[in-house]
Amino acid sequence: MKIKEVMIPDLTSVSADTPIKEVVKIMSQQRMAGLPVVDNEQNVIGIITESDITKASLPGYYKELQNPSFIPDFDQFSQQAKKIAHLPVRDFMTTMVYSVEEDTSRTQAADLLFRKHLRIVPVVRGGKLVGILTPSCLCKNAMEEN
Repeated sequence: MKIKEVMIPDLTSVSADTPIKEVVKIMSQQRMAGLPVVDNEQNVIGIITESDITKASLPGYYKELQNPSFIPDFDQFSQQAKKIAHLPVRDFMTTMVYSVEEDTSRTQAADLLFRKHLRIVPVVRGGKLVGILTPSCLCKNAMEEN
């Protein structure tokens, strides 16, 4: 089975100029952990994730979040989040994007998602966005398979 049969054929994406505030709104409404960043021709040029935004909102503290005894100051987080709200995605997006072609096998895609600990992977056809793959897509498909 190919990824095109498992993926979410959702073309929700943002441009590099989209303000972070708008990205957070879209991710919240769509319940997505991240969004592909595309150019005018729908070529994937990056990805923006919750982690990217959190890192930008907690500069210098993000690594400390892995320590269970560290408690972030929400007021500081809030102040920094407000500072970046109107800045463009290009300032925070990841440009090294792992993507899969729509004809990639489930096994290859699963290997990529699970080994790299990815929560969202753009599915492309010739570099253009055609869908999104998440670990839950693969799990749902595996559980429904006869």
